[in-house]
Amino acid sequence: MSKVSWSRVVGCGLVAGIVWIVLGSVVTALLGRDFAHLPNNHLARPTLGFILLNVVIDLIEGISIIWLYAVLRPVYGFGVRTALIAAFAWWIIVSLGDATWCSFGLFPARTVIPLMIGTLPALVVATLVGTKFYRE
Repeated sequence: MSKVSWSRVVGCGLVAGIVWIVLGSVVTALLGRDFAHLPNNHLARPTLGFILLNVVIDLIEGISIIWLYAVLRPVYGFGVRTALIAAFAWWIIVSLGDATWCSFGLFPARTVIPLMIGTLPALVVATLVGTKFYRE
């Protein structure tokens, strides 16, 4: 059983996080227009603090998904298949959180579901890019 290369997890995770920031921004711009009408929405007029917090969160998500890939490698092996499994697993986890916010009535499902669907391909691409450079 191999050990996780933490320096690679962080480095490749930051790469995945940057790709995720770019692609997630495109998905949000294309599919997140309904958020502009929600009260207390920061997407319409984001503050510097809002932007910085979301950049940090997205970078941590990138690191987390590469860590997930790293721990799945001994079970599923090296390569695209394992990256796809990690991306899909992470997407399920994040989507469950989004569904929870909808169940609390904080966001209407019509605003969240298109983003949930649109983020899957973006997350897959970000994961594939980040895992391309991961070695133990």
